[in-house]
Amino acid sequence: MSKLYDQVPKDLTGNLEYRRDLLAWADTKERQRVLWTACHEDILFFINAFCWLYEPRNSRLVGTTSNVIPFVTYPFQDEAFTEMNDILGDRDIGIEKSRDLGATWMFLTLFFYHWMFRDFSSLGIMSRNADLVDKPGKKDTLMWKLDFLLLGDGNKGGLPGWMRPRSTYRSIMLMENRDNGSTFEGASTTEDAFRGGRKKAIGIDEFAAFPSGDDYKSLAAAQHATDCRIFVSTPKGASGAYYDVMHQPSNMHKVILDWKDHPDRKPGLYTATDGVLEILDNDYPFPESYKHILDGKIRSPYYDRECLRPGATPQSIAQELDRDYGGSEYQIFGKDLYENGKRGVLRPYSRGVLHYDQETLEPDFNETEDGPFLVWCHRDSRDYPVATGQYVIGCDISAGLGGSYSSNSVACVVDTVTGQQVAEFASNTLRPEAFADLVLAACKWFRNAYLIWEMNGAPGGAFGRQVIERQYGNIYYREMDNRSYRKKTRNPGWFSSDKNKLAVLTQMSSAIQSGEYMVRSNRLLDECRQYVYKDGKVVHSRSVKTQDDSSKGQSHGDRVIAAALAWHGIKDRPAIKKNEEETTEEVPYGCMAWRLQEHENRKNKFITNGW
Repeated sequence: MSKLYDQVPKDLTGNLEYRRDLLAWADTKERQRVLWTACHEDILFFINAFCWLYEPRNSRLVGTTSNVIPFVTYPFQDEAFTEMNDILGDRDIGIEKSRDLGATWMFLTLFFYHWMFRDFSSLGIMSRNADLVDKPGKKDTLMWKLDFLLLGDGNKGGLPGWMRPRSTYRSIMLMENRDNGSTFEGASTTEDAFRGGRKKAIGIDEFAAFPSGDDYKSLAAAQHATDCRIFVSTPKGASGAYYDVMHQPSNMHKVILDWKDHPDRKPGLYTATDGVLEILDNDYPFPESYKHILDGKIRSPYYDRECLRPGATPQSIAQELDRDYGGSEYQIFGKDLYENGKRGVLRPYSRGVLHYDQETLEPDFNETEDGPFLVWCHRDSRDYPVATGQYVIGCDISAGLGGSYSSNSVACVVDTVTGQQVAEFASNTLRPEAFADLVLAACKWFRNAYLIWEMNGAPGGAFGRQVIERQYGNIYYREMDNRSYRKKTRNPGWFSSDKNKLAVLTQMSSAIQSGEYMVRSNRLLDECRQYVYKDGKVVHSRSVKTQDDSSKGQSHGDRVIAAALAWHGIKDRPAIKKNEEETTEEVPYGCMAWRLQEHENRKNKFITNGW
């Protein structure tokens, strides 16, 4: 920080007086040039001495009735501005924020600084629809805020005339500084945004709130146009493009703006450990009657008041203040479960490829560094998994079409004795019939494992037919009422509905929470957080926000369904030992063998009894 910036008062009255004195001092072109150069060299001096904000909600906070207030930065903003200014144009920046911390004004002011003082800075700004980017007369648009930084509103705010560019051009979605060749270009959610040329940086405001599918289109468009995208948002669910960019490994620089960093909101910080109050701010004068909330979260009187405001919910607080991606939705697998489940996550003991004989399906496991079959159990001298009990394999089946964003076919193996996940396989390239053969080989490898799969749709049906064709007997059957024959029939495979899907997921959630079910796969546990209640139904949030139209409705929660079915197979429908007579007499309802049997029965009845 410069010596000039150190001299700028941070209190409202002192800052206003300093600005007046500075403008009075700048009464010659030589002095104006000195100040212009000082701003060129120091972004924090420029902001705190010359920039203004238009913020109606803040007028009551800063002690003025005016909606135009000086931009006086807080320490956490100083740090963020310095970091972002140093790397702007070089790599992506992700801003994860609590609400009302000025993040939008911050990234716009950063861009405005480069538009003013850096030659040929081509800058893009984007929001979820065009009216939020630029609409004449609308004060909450991004382009209006840039206009305000330059010109103010009426006779309030804006840069002094001598500091402004001598020549500018303004039209819808465009703002040019013709003195130095810098430009602002606005865009909304479209895959064609910013096709006109490269940008120094593109700012994407409230990225998590973009419409379903548009977030990924905008992400791709911005990626083609610049090396530096600034993603600005509060979290909104554990899915979507914003969630992905903030959680995927990358060289992106992350900036965290948390409510606890704000000097007006952090006084009185406290928390609790095992129900015991711990005061973090010993200087705050809590009244004796203050009712501390001992839930283990870091709180303050400000935070407590926000939780008591009308309309506040755990989900809104998680989203707006806690920056909790998963907690911002009505999760089936809650945050506490996720933390508990993390304790069981392990690196696989081995991973590889499960080969098998095409005729006999006899398995042969070969270890490789990047194989799709992950194993969390030891193997015996024959290279078979060491048996501690009956294994159960749960499967979720996809069409196997491949592609970056298509669903996976997943097999999850669980030991019935220990309740531990012992294996996982996932692939989006295997057709259902080929996946069935692989799973049946895995069943043999895991000591004649009990098999349960989701029967829904064409992929589930094709998988089931292949299992029956291969005559594997240790499988899950569901009971159904056959109205034609007025009796119950048993059909292979598990068929999902809104009701029973909720039941198996809740069953799995309770088992993980209690420690009865030990999940080993980190990918599986991450997918658990993305299952939510929406419109009275259980949905995986990626089925609501998809990466492109080709995978619309195709979720990536396939590991969870497979794991839930494995647990369902253990607890609610264990393997049934059938005697030889039953096995030969009972044929699955609806299959080819059943239809042939029914034909023979009708023919014999006709021969015996006639018409």
